[in-house]
Amino acid sequence: MSDLDEYLHFAVELAKKAGEMITSGQADRLKSMASPQSKASPVDLVTEIDQAVENFIKASIQGRYPSHKFLGEETYAIDKKMDLTDDYTWIVDPIDGTTNPLVGCSIGLSYQKAPIVGVIIMPFSNQLFSARMGGGAFLNETIRLPVNGQPQALESLQQCLIGFEWGGDRRVETMGPKIATVSKLVGDSSVGGILTRGIRTLGCSTANICAIALGGLDIYWDNGCWPWDVCAGIVIVQEAGGYVTTGHPDKFLKGDISIGDIMMGRRYCFVRAVAASKKDSAQDKQRALVVELLQNVVPWKTEGMSYLHEG
Repeated sequence: MSDLDEYLHFAVELAKKAGEMITSGQADRLKSMASPQSKASPVDLVTEIDQAVENFIKASIQGRYPSHKFLGEETYAIDKKMDLTDDYTWIVDPIDGTTNPLVGCSIGLSYQKAPIVGVIIMPFSNQLFSARMGGGAFLNETIRLPVNGQPQALESLQQCLIGFEWGGDRRVETMGPKIATVSKLVGDSSVGGILTRGIRTLGCSTANICAIALGGLDIYWDNGCWPWDVCAGIVIVQEAGGYVTTGHPDKFLKGDISIGDIMMGRRYCFVRAVAASKKDSAQDKQRALVVELLQNVVPWKTEGMSYLHEG
């Protein structure tokens, strides 16, 4: 077994145990025994279950790989440290979508600042997504992704079903451009819109990313996510034939951004696997869709995105 296979197997087993913790804690959550606490805003909550799951994952990793580093959502909320080095670093979101009907536990491993292993478990839908660099992506360990086998063609943004999240930052500087962009994507030509197939909001980043890997969504575009939201998903989508890049128009057009910088950049575009044509490769088609999308993204009034949660 290679090191990557060992790390993947470890992450899969860890995710299964974390999933059991989440489902067993659901009854307590419904009875309000798990006390919610506000993070950045009233729409961004953390519960005792989030903290317990992250503590379990962190302790398990430190026990198995004491030299590896750890970056988790809940520990970051305490110490505000975002130090990604070339060392092996586990990047974890214990429960993505705490108050959502769909939640995901995301366990990713980065090396030399690039994601190399990713596992996401969606415990309430009994789905486990897993991948390691160069090894393909799988649903429930046996079904190769994407599930429809041969990727379907996707010729223009108008044909796309787009995943999108409002996020926890509801300041006007953030919400204004998001609302305007969504209006352009769903509106018809009479109001300067694209009239895409539609926008879907699944409630958490991991659900959208997994839908991209499955082929259920065509594009997932988001601004304001964090590395723990996407690290595992980047590996899964790439190994499922998808394309992952920055959602920042200027950085995308420069074309020299590394996958590590994309992961840390907080603006993301995920595109599902697509069929190549006689003229264009699959990646050429995926990039063309990103270009078309970003041409319709309304510029942000405040371009900076701090790594600090703002209260």
